[in-house]
Amino acid sequence: MRIVIVGGGQIGSSLAKALAAEHEVVVIDHNPDVAAAFHHIDAELLIGSGTSQDMLKRARIEDARFFVATTPLDEVNVVACAIANRMSNPETICVVSRSDFLPDGQAGVGLRDFGIDRVLWPEAQLAADIEGVVSAPGAIDAEIFAGGRIRLLEYRLGTGSVMVGKTLGALHLPRGSLIVAVKRAGALFVPRGATVLQADDKVIVMGAPSAIQEVHRLIHPARAGGDIEVTIVGGGDVGLQLAERLERSPACQVRIVERDPARGEMLAARLTRTLVLNGDGTDLEFLESENVGRSDVLVCVIDNDERNLLASLLGRQLGVPKIVTRVSRPTNLRLFERVGIDVALSARAAAVASILHQITGGASSLLAVVEHGEARVLELVVSDRFEPRPLKQIGAPADVIVGAILRGSEVIVPRGDDQISPGDRLIVFSTREAAERVQAYFHGFDS
Repeated sequence: MRIVIVGGGQIGSSLAKALAAEHEVVVIDHNPDVAAAFHHIDAELLIGSGTSQDMLKRARIEDARFFVATTPLDEVNVVACAIANRMSNPETICVVSRSDFLPDGQAGVGLRDFGIDRVLWPEAQLAADIEGVVSAPGAIDAEIFAGGRIRLLEYRLGTGSVMVGKTLGALHLPRGSLIVAVKRAGALFVPRGATVLQADDKVIVMGAPSAIQEVHRLIHPARAGGDIEVTIVGGGDVGLQLAERLERSPACQVRIVERDPARGEMLAARLTRTLVLNGDGTDLEFLESENVGRSDVLVCVIDNDERNLLASLLGRQLGVPKIVTRVSRPTNLRLFERVGIDVALSARAAAVASILHQITGGASSLLAVVEHGEARVLELVVSDRFEPRPLKQIGAPADVIVGAILRGSEVIVPRGDDQISPGDRLIVFSTREAAERVQAYFHGFDS
């Protein structure tokens, strides 16, 4: 499949890197300096304007299935998509940085007058991702699949966890739940029954919501329900969108800290159940005076990595058990986690994951990117040539776990005796290296 990307910056280069192994990818950028980022990416790089018809012809736009505009200039992205749509008929995705480009204020829909199929605002996607994490206290990451019927949560095991020192086989997890991965000392792997869990391991659990709730109680018995008090530092676009989302849940008590008085007045007028505090989220005395340490979750979404890090570390010092922080520069993601930030999320990474999900549809679909790309959650359709057999007889590639079987309206979190049949849709957890092999296995299996 041919994919044309306009913009070779962080979003464009990340997309090219993720897609180049399986697709024909062409990237257009006016700046020759971006070439350094593409030395190890098997994609064609054209230097020129993404709004030039001649350049789009060179990119063979007529053969493209997808056209993605990711430059920092919203107007360029809109015009590029419009020209691509006029010249050919690719599916167009337009990344924007301002909400006024969103149709009716809604991210994810299109601008039909410009021939744009989908407008993506990374900040809105980031707010949605943070909401998923906040709604699972104790978890450091969260995803929802199959219309909410399957959840994936990531936890860090403390020294006192009942799981530490036990093998997976001895845990007797609730039926309907699976530990699909463990990350230890920076390395992620798919565990086996004999794997012994250790303190400070990150464990990734997949399963039905009721079973996941039981696992949650097992890992965090003191956090098994009740209201969640959330403090948001930063009342910009992400902070506002997140507060609006959290207000929908009666269990969330939300406060937002904004140092600009005028912006604070706007937030107070817009939000109905959120307490708006005028102050500096990097001022320790202010945070202490507002009892921020009593919060269950502190979310730092200032548009500045250094101030976000400072606010996060102050929150940790005050005793907030869960810190979620926005990171603008992807190179800082691992740094934030190393200094004790529970969850570090990037708007750009959220946008990349959302675009990949849309592009990799069909017989397979990328549902989520886990641990900064080290693992993936895929939805696969089992080939008609696949001979029905129990899961324990499948012999699927290593570093792969079938987390759920979707069969009509039925959702099965499988054990070894559960059967896989042609036409089943599988939710599969896979390391990055095994993802391509598992897709080929279930799509092209010749029994």
